Amino acid sequence: MNKPPTSQGPALYRRSLLATLAVGGFAPWALAQTGRHVAIIVPQPAGNPSDVFARKIQLLMQRALGQTVIVENLPGAGGAIGVQRMLNAPADGMTAVMVSQTEPILTPATLASVRYKPGQMRPVGLLGRTSYVLAGRPDLPAQTHAELMVLARNADKAGKPLSFGHIGQGSMIHLMGAQWAQMCGVQLSHIPYRGVPPAVQDLAGAQIDLSFVPLGGLALDLIQTGKLRAFGSTADQSPALLPNVAPLKTLDPALRTFVHTAWGAMLVPRGVPAAATQRLHAAFEAAMRDPEVQAFLRGQGTDPQSPLSLDALDRFYQTEIQTHQALARAVGVVPE
Repeated sequence: MNKPPTSQGPALYRRSLLATLAVGGFAPWALAQTGRHVAIIVPQPAGNPSDVFARKIQLLMQRALGQTVIVENLPGAGGAIGVQRMLNAPADGMTAVMVSQTEPILTPATLASVRYKPGQMRPVGLLGRTSYVLAGRPDLPAQTHAELMVLARNADKAGKPLSFGHIGQGSMIHLMGAQWAQMCGVQLSHIPYRGVPPAVQDLAGAQIDLSFVPLGGLALDLIQTGKLRAFGSTADQSPALLPNVAPLKTLDPALRTFVHTAWGAMLVPRGVPAAATQRLHAAFEAAMRDPEVQAFLRGQGTDPQSPLSLDALDRFYQTEIQTHQALARAVGVVPE
């Protein structure tokens, strides 16, 4: 090994070396990461939208970072297990989570056992927004939303409310179902599932009556082939992929304010150093610029997000915290 020049002491030589590396794009903190991988934790089962999106950008982020990136599924407790694992990891930018608003915002608002708060995290990238479709089993004796209302009210009178599948207490799907029922003046029997795929499969198999399904993947195929019945969209206007599915807000005066979209984002602990946060942000944005990723997102019913600065992402996140905590309060969901 070459020794430092005699005109420099060891400490001065080391500072000089680190400065040279920093100019070349290697910050001093990055030297400690050699040989380690970046982990993207998905706090939902394989096949959920967040899992699909994480795996779509995995290799592109790996290329941008020049470092191995793995995707790890850690479902359970409304996503709290995966989020808590990230928060328990060293805050060095080597561990992130891919989530919707459910896991970081709604789960701690509705599950008493969850100890983390939304403010402990910050986004480094936003995939985009997608809407949901109120879908019914294929043999449900209702063709329109108006007919569904009659069916639901008759079911209430008979003491057998329609069953509604969701992905856990306090999830976005659960809250939308609760708010829809509240606004329409009907009851639902809530059935929790461990993820979107099994809920959609049971809906198509006529094991449950209704659910709000994300616009994309298996659910989209089932709607398009008539194996699920679509009663309306949560979007402000008809989705491009399902132009004949009207917004629910236009189908019943009681639902005139019923508009919801889901987003996908990558979050890290707020304590991650600025340089590491910026590094992940740059890699995420590089992946999002890929034309294939853009086409894939649109094909899944997601409108890709235009690039946002870290400050803009943080402002977006703070607004979403307020919006969705207010939704939980309005529906009357209390921590259990």
